[in-house]
Amino acid sequence: MGHHYVPREYLRGFEDPNNPGKIWMYDKLSHRFTHATIITVAQEACYYSEDAEKELSGFVEGPAHKVLKKLRSGDSINGHERMSLALYIATMLMRGPRRRRKAFEMLPTVRENVINRATLIITQWAQTSAADPELKQRRLSELDRVSEKLRAQPPVDLVKKIRAPWPNDQVLACVAIMTWRIASAGDAGFFLTSDNPVAFFEDYGLGNPESEITFPLASDLALLGSWQGALQETIFVRAKQTLVKEVNRRIASGAERFVFYRAFEDWVARVAEKQNPQLSRIRW
Repeated sequence: MGHHYVPREYLRGFEDPNNPGKIWMYDKLSHRFTHATIITVAQEACYYSEDAEKELSGFVEGPAHKVLKKLRSGDSINGHERMSLALYIATMLMRGPRRRRKAFEMLPTVRENVINRATLIITQWAQTSAADPELKQRRLSELDRVSEKLRAQPPVDLVKKIRAPWPNDQVLACVAIMTWRIASAGDAGFFLTSDNPVAFFEDYGLGNPESEITFPLASDLALLGSWQGALQETIFVRAKQTLVKEVNRRIASGAERFVFYRAFEDWVARVAEKQNPQLSRIRW
């Protein structure tokens, strides 16, 4: 069994009610549904270091799953519990395959920017009359060697950072102080989730007044964070059908590959396969 990038305890909130321990998984790559066992999905061999896996289990998932249990039971949470869930959400933003893929895709651009900047600095210095000609050539030769090395293999420390699941302080702070609305679906339908369970508008980021986060907590419950309302407030609301559909569109469109739901439903595939879906901001 590999390391889970979506925790099993989280996915149990979306399990098939007629088959506990199983979940319906739609694969956007193969375009197929699978009635899968929760312990076998959303995991990959050697996805994290062993130290990271232990820290995730002990310091992030353990405390947050107690909070999830309370919310799923309809109970309110205190400030300490809210912070545990904020860390869980912020970590979920960083740990999935979509974020990891996008970070690795950015590496060539970042690498070339660093090389070009260093080249410019050395070239400008080499043009000064005070620069020693022999030292100029040595520095330019060193730059060529470093550039070749970077193009052949990214720095080990940078790769480790990309593979690590930890959010930075700014991401955690934004998630923690947003206004949270815990939306109960009731008779309005059910929420789905994915291998990228926290959705946000990437053009806005998290700290913009227009920013929002969307995080399904269970088939009948979702957390909606925004800057609309008092900071660090948690409000319980009833979701309308339009809200349930918007949450599902956001989560399905942001999935890297897998979408999870409580039942076999054709609409899940349609939503998952929708190209460039029309997503709307939620006004409160």
